[in-house]
Amino acid sequence: MHYMIQVEVDPDIGTELEGDPKDLHEWIGSWKSLDVKGMYFALTRRAVTIIVDAPSEDAFFEQLHASWVMTGSYPEVWPVATAEQFPSYMGRVSNT
Repeated sequence: MHYMIQVEVDPDIGTELEGDPKDLHEWIGSWKSLDVKGMYFALTRRAVTIIVDAPSEDAFFEQLHASWVMTGSYPEVWPVATAEQFPSYMGRVSNT
């Protein structure tokens, strides 16, 4: 299952992170230890979108908690499907 995680960075904390990027680099490394399919940094605001492939949210609980502690806001998590996967998910829903 693919999950899209949206991490918003509190403005005050963002200023601190910019002053000492070591914590930010460690945080990025913790996510990269998973099966990351993409990591996108917003250029117009302090936000990061991460797409991971994991069996469940339990697989990245530690990264979610670290994100919450570091950014001051809890990440949003959505299970997502590719265009190729989506029809099979819809088939499962209609069969139940």
